[in-house]
Amino acid sequence: MGYSAPYKDIKVIDLTHALAGPYAASLLARYGANVIKVEPGRGDLSRTIGKTYPSGHTLLSVLANLGKRSISVELKTDGGREVLRRLLKDADIFIESFRPSVIKRLGFDYEAVRQINPRIIYLSVSGFGQKGPFAERPGTDGVLQAFSGFISDNKGTNGVPHRSQVFLMDMAAGLYNLQALQAALWARQSETVGCYLNNSLLETAAALQNLNIASRILEMSERAEPLAFPYAIFQTRDGNVSTGVLFDREFKPFMEMLNLPELGGDQRLSTTKGRFEHRQLIEGPIRDAVAKLTTDEFCAGLIKLRMLHERINTYLDFAHHEQTRQMNALCWHDYPGIGNIPLANVPGTARLEENSHLRKAPMVGEHTGEVLSEHGYSPEEISALTAQGAIDMRESAAA
Repeated sequence: MGYSAPYKDIKVIDLTHALAGPYAASLLARYGANVIKVEPGRGDLSRTIGKTYPSGHTLLSVLANLGKRSISVELKTDGGREVLRRLLKDADIFIESFRPSVIKRLGFDYEAVRQINPRIIYLSVSGFGQKGPFAERPGTDGVLQAFSGFISDNKGTNGVPHRSQVFLMDMAAGLYNLQALQAALWARQSETVGCYLNNSLLETAAALQNLNIASRILEMSERAEPLAFPYAIFQTRDGNVSTGVLFDREFKPFMEMLNLPELGGDQRLSTTKGRFEHRQLIEGPIRDAVAKLTTDEFCAGLIKLRMLHERINTYLDFAHHEQTRQMNALCWHDYPGIGNIPLANVPGTARLEENSHLRKAPMVGEHTGEVLSEHGYSPEEISALTAQGAIDMRESAAA
């Protein structure tokens, strides 16, 4: 145990796919947990999304499965289901992301699993939740961005709604999943049985956007009054900068910096509400003034005023920035069959530079033989399961 690996004695069975569930399980691995990924011979969904590299991985399958071991099991076979039941007998956490009817049909819904292991903490991860008219509908990050109002609210200056290219709902769900599991592990210390947890991308979207949702509804308008104005992305002569007036006291000196003193002295513009109501008076002049400056000139002026701002960087700019390097936010790793890729050092977890096993994601079934042996299967039994099609030993044998 210890601070670097507080979950060293925790065993996790990961029966999830795509990102929201796998990311939570991978975070548990970063805290030291023994995470066993159970997937069919074709692999889980993350292995099919995006470019497949010579290693057989996609970037998503790497980032969603760092630090895990993989066992290839066909749950539609009797032998495969028996393997999973044996894995669950002494597990602490079971995570699944099937639709409610599917996991029950496979025989691994919560009621069935707690008969195998009463102390287990069981987490269901889904798109729309375990009940309601959409419960059986598949839901992905993009689907929930659309369903939750995020895309509608995320309009560009041309009024066109945009989907975020960052997997906001999936990544946030992974963090909420981890939070729920950690709380349950703590509570279980004083309990005699485990518990059932469930999280959906729908609930994640509600929690993540609570401020926006409440604001829009209270204002009863499509676009509510902003928390700050003007606050936007401004185009300079050679780039773009995100900045604006967060506090009313900043508006006058900001206008003076841009040689717009008449706007700074206009009392109608002294409050956020006033500036928003008279935005047609200030938006054009501000953008015209900023467009005459270089990014360095504009940022230098903002620094003098101590106004929050930052130039719009590319991912490459961010990855190679000195501040990013000093904070060890990224661990550069020459991943076999992919190349030199930046892996995020998740705050509060073990540094990837010091833990080589956390810099690796398993191939499909890479540890099938190893895991089965640990759970009491003899070589003869493993061979029989392979012959039955209950497990796939191809990657395991290659490893």
